[in-house]
Amino acid sequence: MNALINALLRLRAAIANVTQRIETLWPWRKRQIYRVLHVEEFPNNLKRYKVYLAGENENVWAAAMVCPCGCGDVIELNLLKQARPCWQVQLHSDETVSLAPSVWRQKGCRSHFWVRRGKIDWC
Repeated sequence: MNALINALLRLRAAIANVTQRIETLWPWRKRQIYRVLHVEEFPNNLKRYKVYLAGENENVWAAAMVCPCGCGDVIELNLLKQARPCWQVQLHSDETVSLAPSVWRQKGCRSHFWVRRGKIDWC
């Protein structure tokens, strides 16, 4: 069991090293950080690398963002537990956001990804 854990930790470190090299060699490929913006209503034109949370004070009912694949489509996510499907949002102190579960577009570009601490993790 320890050997498996050590192998997974080495693999994780190797992946982080490759990611860092890619960002060094091709800075335009650097992963962008998604930050949260609180709004009462979604604007007509959403900015990339922002997750908009619509609501009043602590009561948010929807999230929206521009699809991270580059297609330009707007993704709107329900945050109300009474309706399905529904997502949960977690805000972090550095103004980043996490969404659960993953976002899987069934139409258009068919992107499938997680938003974790403001970063896109592709499935």
